[in-house]
Amino acid sequence: MDGKGGARGLAGRMWGEAKEPLYRNAIFMMASSVIGTGLGFFFWVIVYQVYDPSDAGYGVTLTSTIAFLAGVATLGLGIGLIRFLPEADEPASLINSSLSISGLVGLALAFVFVLGAGIWAPELDFIQNPLYVAAILVTGMAYAFAPILDSAAIGLRRAELATWRNTAFSLIKIPLPLVFVLAFSGPLGGRMGVYLSIAVAFGVSVVLMGVAFLPRSLPGYRPRPRLSRRLVRPIFAFSVGNWIAAIVGSAGILLLPFLILRTLGQAGADDAGYFYAAYTVAGLLYVIPGATMTSLLAESSQQGAQRRQDERKAILLSLGLLAPGIAAMWVLARFILELFVSGTAESEIVERAVTPLRILAFAAIPVFLNGLLGTRLRIQKRVVPLIASAVAGTAVTLGAGYVLLLSMGLDGLAIAFVVGQVAAAPILWATARSPVDAAPIELAPTPPT
Repeated sequence: MDGKGGARGLAGRMWGEAKEPLYRNAIFMMASSVIGTGLGFFFWVIVYQVYDPSDAGYGVTLTSTIAFLAGVATLGLGIGLIRFLPEADEPASLINSSLSISGLVGLALAFVFVLGAGIWAPELDFIQNPLYVAAILVTGMAYAFAPILDSAAIGLRRAELATWRNTAFSLIKIPLPLVFVLAFSGPLGGRMGVYLSIAVAFGVSVVLMGVAFLPRSLPGYRPRPRLSRRLVRPIFAFSVGNWIAAIVGSAGILLLPFLILRTLGQAGADDAGYFYAAYTVAGLLYVIPGATMTSLLAESSQQGAQRRQDERKAILLSLGLLAPGIAAMWVLARFILELFVSGTAESEIVERAVTPLRILAFAAIPVFLNGLLGTRLRIQKRVVPLIASAVAGTAVTLGAGYVLLLSMGLDGLAIAFVVGQVAAAPILWATARSPVDAAPIELAPTPPT
């Protein structure tokens, strides 16, 4: 009887912990990635059935490049919303100002990219077709809107809204390859079908987030154009440093398909698709520390936060999931990749991606450490070490990646990514060894009236 009572008590305490905002937000963010990747399997099964692997490679390269530019366009305002939205006097106006700024910059960057594609990416000069131009300009804005909206939800302690958006995106895109394979042929080809399958579904999910999901947590909110320097200025100083660090760091991830294509030429289109498959699966591990540390930042920005206690919880949750996750990824790598594809191309795709996947799984260890140390710095508003570590990590990833890609293929590129993550750690460790509550949190400045 006592044993049963003790078990019920333990279960009750565990359930109580799981309902706390720190764990709740983190779990929803992890669920978002798991759902996205799980449903993504069905999407890629269809893609590899109806398109050539090179079409998938071109579509992935174009999508990841536009996503990188959209990350530039956010100017770090997403992380600023997580940090300062809980104490904002006009949260709806702050969100809309951030959306307007990011959308305009995203549109401008997408236009410049398309205009100069023949110069810096001759392999992508096909995007200068008018339909491609229109699609890329629209998706350049949509990709910039999404992280702002998702960050606003996290700042409001409603990370499940981002999960709903990602679930909608993942479900909507599944049948689209079949629709677009019938719609596009000739000069546009299958690569347009792959790109639009992702872009259209993503755009619909962004609209749903802005007009249906977010208003549920912020009554009266409606997305509308707004440019208020008064509201944005107080968080921009914090955001811009994190923005620089995030953009430099993301270059070592989102530009890897572009690096493959530029290094190997037209023959690298297939390899870009293979590496994307490996990285997508390995990314399930990276999202664990990413979600827990983002949730930690959101909780540490609340009034009366128990920062050291919350940090311990975030560490335990991350390590408790990462240890078995890395082991499972190593053992089940081949099986998981086989879920991506079927048919005649299956054997080659799996054989080319399985070793990179196993290598990439080990990057989860430095990704966790960097996430923990980086979150400490963000809580304390110290951005210079974040930028320095991002520069070191990305320089090593892209530099070593180019060399190892030529000599070892995709295995070498995966090794370069792991080494790049390790290279970023010493700078963070040197500046963020102290516990997260060792320095007081600086509240957001009051906007001038």
